[in-house]
Amino acid sequence: MDGYLTLFTPLHRRLYRKAVDIRGSEIHDFLGDLFGERLARHNVEMVQTPSFAKTTITAYPSSFYPVFVNLVDNAIYWLSVQGEQVERRITLDAKDDIFRVCDTGPGIHRRDRDDIFEYGFTRKPGGQGMGLHISRQALRSVGYDLTLADRKAPRGAMFLIAPRRKDEGKRDAD
Repeated sequence: MDGYLTLFTPLHRRLYRKAVDIRGSEIHDFLGDLFGERLARHNVEMVQTPSFAKTTITAYPSSFYPVFVNLVDNAIYWLSVQGEQVERRITLDAKDDIFRVCDTGPGIHRRDRDDIFEYGFTRKPGGQGMGLHISRQALRSVGYDLTLADRKAPRGAMFLIAPRRKDEGKRDAD
């Protein structure tokens, strides 16, 4: 019962809207508790780098946790629909002040790169196309952004969660 209630701690904190220190290791543990059975069922490995584990930000859990949940949920889906012979891994990483969520899935086609954050856009059967859009908007409201990185790897996607530059906010307001 305690483990189950712990999953909802970020939802509880949402009521108070207080910025707290969030460690990468806490995010990893939350995601592992939430998705553990599903990761095992689809033979997907989720790992955190030492850098991710020790990175700490002061932020609203209610703004960040759902974004990580959405990214990992999407990654598990896309990893699960590829052949068993392909490595199925989600890596949580951090460098400087940027969180990275990477997977070894099929990646995002070049023609879709600009559209994936649009409300209603999806390639997932039965998907609503709201998760990435809402995640990006939630982060932008607290001074962060969600972007898709250019990858040199032959497969997979890499999403970045980073503080917004000051000039980005001005451009959006115009």
